Amino acid sequence: MTVASDLVAEAQKTPNFDLVESIRAAEPGYVNFRADILRLAQLTMDAIAQERQSYGLVSALHPERVIVEHTSANPARPIHIGTSKNSIFGDTLSRILRSRGHRVQTHFYIDDTGRQVAQMAYGYKLLGEPPPPEGKPDEFIGRIYSIASTLAEIDENKRRLSILKKTGASDIDIVAVTKSLDEWVGVAAELRSKYPQEFDLLNEQISKDPDPQKSILDLIQRYEKGEPQTRVLIRRVTQIILQGFEETLRRARIHFDQWDWESEMLWTGRVSEILDRLKETGLAHSRGGSWELDVGKAVEDYGLREKLGLSSTFEVSSLTLTRSDGTSLYPTRDIAYTLYKFERAERVINVIGAEQSLAQLQVKVAIWILGHRKGATNFIHFPIGLLALEGQRMSARRGRYATFDQLLEEAYLRAREEVDRRSPDLPDYVKLRVAERISISAVRYAMLSVEAAKSTNFVWDRALNFEANSAPFINYAYTRGLGILKKLGRLERPKAFDRLTEPVEQSLILSLARFPETFARSAEELNPTLLCLYANQLAQRFHEFYEKSDISHLADEELKLQRASLVEASQNVLQTVAGLLGLELAERM
Repeated sequence: MTVASDLVAEAQKTPNFDLVESIRAAEPGYVNFRADILRLAQLTMDAIAQERQSYGLVSALHPERVIVEHTSANPARPIHIGTSKNSIFGDTLSRILRSRGHRVQTHFYIDDTGRQVAQMAYGYKLLGEPPPPEGKPDEFIGRIYSIASTLAEIDENKRRLSILKKTGASDIDIVAVTKSLDEWVGVAAELRSKYPQEFDLLNEQISKDPDPQKSILDLIQRYEKGEPQTRVLIRRVTQIILQGFEETLRRARIHFDQWDWESEMLWTGRVSEILDRLKETGLAHSRGGSWELDVGKAVEDYGLREKLGLSSTFEVSSLTLTRSDGTSLYPTRDIAYTLYKFERAERVINVIGAEQSLAQLQVKVAIWILGHRKGATNFIHFPIGLLALEGQRMSARRGRYATFDQLLEEAYLRAREEVDRRSPDLPDYVKLRVAERISISAVRYAMLSVEAAKSTNFVWDRALNFEANSAPFINYAYTRGLGILKKLGRLERPKAFDRLTEPVEQSLILSLARFPETFARSAEELNPTLLCLYANQLAQRFHEFYEKSDISHLADEELKLQRASLVEASQNVLQTVAGLLGLELAERM
């Protein structure tokens, strides 16, 4: 208690506490600061009136060129809901960093050289490369991928089973392959029931191929070499998928500045150059024809454990750079792509699944080995945890998955039901617009309100809850405020805010005053969830203020003006934080 009293005595000698009304020592040794709320109210309200939509958007002291790579969904089927979380966090990070003053570019990395794209192109070619029917083109191509990959797996399992039986393999091995074959046959039955026309056509064509897996591997090898016909085939079918991606992302209010083709990393010689340089380090070794990078040895040789935050017991496994046939693997191409991004930015943020943490660490170490120390330091893996739709288990490869489109459409239908119930007299075109805004915002907020690295269980009742911690709840605070301002009409702005002494008024003012600090923390910590928590708290404070503070019927004109200005300030900040989160606020609900 003596120390607390001494601190109070010393603090009271300092004249620079103009926002502190009093400082007191309290048992058993606390120092309590009481804010000068009316002074804070004046400063906050003046700042909001002056800065309007830029209020709270504190600029970084040292703006950087930043590339945020996100989504980068495999272009072999529609974007599924697990990837939607990646998309929404990546887009929101970009919005926040731009508002912080950084020069941000969003990039989508098109993985067009992988096995899944080759399987898709294989099936598409066997069908005669047809134009997509009406509807979303990525859904059509996604069906082809699921069917072709399933039929190829069945063929491969049959081959393996035949070899095992001929060579007298153990019963354990035979049973394992038989079980796998049975599972794929079950998947094929499901796909045939959903898409009988495409399934029967592909089944007929693939049954004529003496070795489907070899055909797929040949496509991969020819495309890596840039063989003209294969290049035209895979680029064409991938472009069809990307048209569908853009449609989906546009609806979710997500935009990309640049689309980068993985194949370009190969055809321009970047990947072969990286391989050669890694081989020269003495840390890359050939094993059975494939090349591996000894990342663990590099960590020890360069003393990177502390720099990378690795414990003394954590073992970093080697990174396989090429297949035995010489074709490169995804991590190798990712190293080349990362260096490509650093030619255009000081900081690179990869928004990608948490399960890729080891691969991202290996890329970071490889960049360090190659001498790009600053790049390795500024290479950030922003991990995304798993997402489930009300506990559903999904598999894109087996054709059992919910797409981002389905999520958005279901959100729209549920939001439309809610709008019909709450505002039956609205014209249909208004209901459509309101439901679309509420639904997109609800999906985005539901994802962003849980920290990115944590697993998320998307539950409809929470996402569209008008009563608490949701986009509709925040939107309702906004529409309530608009209703007050519309009813009052144009009012003169007061010069002072000395009448706002009620607890609900002061709580609301404190929330408004906290926005600049919250925004800066969110940007520096790369944590959009902080802004969700803030938006929910601000909406909650506004609802409390709305319920307890009369404005329209006040005889006291000065108090009316001050409360109306507080409503207007709250609307302003709600709009700003909603924009950062990618929420579009509806003016009517």
